[in-house]
Amino acid sequence: VERWSGSERLSEGFVWWVDVLSTQAGLPLEAWLGRRATLYTRLADGDESPRTGLIHDAYALGSDGGLARYRVGLVPWTWWLSQGRHSRVFQERTLVQIVEAVFADYAPMASWQWSEETSAFLGQGRPRSYCVQYRESDLDFVQRLLAEEGLGWRLQEADASPGGHRVVVFADSAAQPQDPGSAQGGGLRYHRSDATEAADSVLAIGATR
Repeated sequence: VERWSGSERLSEGFVWWVDVLSTQAGLPLEAWLGRRATLYTRLADGDESPRTGLIHDAYALGSDGGLARYRVGLVPWTWWLSQGRHSRVFQERTLVQIVEAVFADYAPMASWQWSEETSAFLGQGRPRSYCVQYRESDLDFVQRLLAEEGLGWRLQEADASPGGHRVVVFADSAAQPQDPGSAQGGGLRYHRSDATEAADSVLAIGATR
């Protein structure tokens, strides 16, 4: 790995762009698409942080005669939910039943679970008499339904899952596990980028709407 960059957000997923070097030029990039890959990042304390996704894009960036450079994009399995629009109707189904029916269409790569507090939050889960998805991607549809009920989702590393990760639907963000680096240091420090730190830190923070 030469370098990587990316972003990750609650209820949106992630995308990691990874530049890799190889002694072989002209590798068959099409064969990489859909394959599982894990990016390991060494943290300040020496531990490694894995980020596992599925390759959705691959590019050959050129070769200098000795090394060939490639760029791959890693995304969660939920990315495939955004690749198309559908129209359908669900009748007399609960939110959980609707979401699970949508996710089931993406087997075998789909993997998900509902966090413990969601059952109490949703109560008996009254069925929706008539729920319409109209010219909407499956991802937008699921996100809309979850947002209507005050639910969010995150991604969790899961080696046993086909994609190496799973969706966790939650009702209370405060009940979710804290980032290990943040927990160990009592939070992540925030300071200007010209400072030198021995621990992971936040260098910039902002807000968008």
